[in-house]
Amino acid sequence: MYELFLTALIEQGDLEAALSVLSGICGMQSWHSIQRILYFQCASATGRPAGFQNYKSLDKPLRRDTEWFLKELNAALSRQSFIMQARYDVFKDRDMGADAKEMDFDAMSGILRWTEFPSAPQGRPHITHRKKIELWEQKKIWSLMADNSCMFKTEVIDECYRFYREDVEFCLTRQFFLRPIEDYTPVEQRQGPTAPPVSQLPAFEDLTPVDAQNRWVLQVKAHVMKENDLEASRKAQGQLEGIRAELEGVFDFKSIDRKVHDTRVAQPQQNIQVLPQRVMLGKV
Repeated sequence: MYELFLTALIEQGDLEAALSVLSGICGMQSWHSIQRILYFQCASATGRPAGFQNYKSLDKPLRRDTEWFLKELNAALSRQSFIMQARYDVFKDRDMGADAKEMDFDAMSGILRWTEFPSAPQGRPHITHRKKIELWEQKKIWSLMADNSCMFKTEVIDECYRFYREDVEFCLTRQFFLRPIEDYTPVEQRQGPTAPPVSQLPAFEDLTPVDAQNRWVLQVKAHVMKENDLEASRKAQGQLEGIRAELEGVFDFKSIDRKVHDTRVAQPQQNIQVLPQRVMLGKV
């Protein structure tokens, strides 16, 4: 699947107004969700592509959508090493705070997400275009990642207000640190191995926003299900252009450098010193 999206930044003080506008144009109240996102680096010990072929931890027989996802993912990770995400729904009153229990990532159903480096803009720099694969309602993601030597790197909390108008998705999101800020420095600069996921999520009110100004990111998304479907791609671009014109003066949709969404892991080269790798936060 390919997703195309517009991007705008929303100040915290403008959140309620933005929600009202989106509710009006979509004819619905927002769907509010909070997710815990784990980031994994999928690469061999040498940093080179290693594929994704070990599924021993998954229950058999595999679902048809799972088989397709794993085939596509193996093809992508055989060409290039990537950072991937595992996403789990959490609730403030049940999963966060002093009474929260440690989460069992194998027992929980989650979303495994891979996104490719966005395509170069072609006449529409304000539209980001990238391939995305998501495996929904999947258990044992933690063991699956370990089976394929994908190393846990860091984690964040993601808050989202979501709306739909026909097949277009409107997402207002912001992210929060889960650890002390020093735990988000490049892995190579830390003392000792990467710490495991936190055992108990703090109260939501105690979290620190990733963005120092506590801004929200608005993404307006259209999807193309089949690769190389030019007609569907043109239709999606037309939908986004129409929405951009409709909301002109309300939201300022920006041209975003595609490197902001770069999930690739740089491959080491012989006789060349490799710079420290960073796990970029705020990727949605």
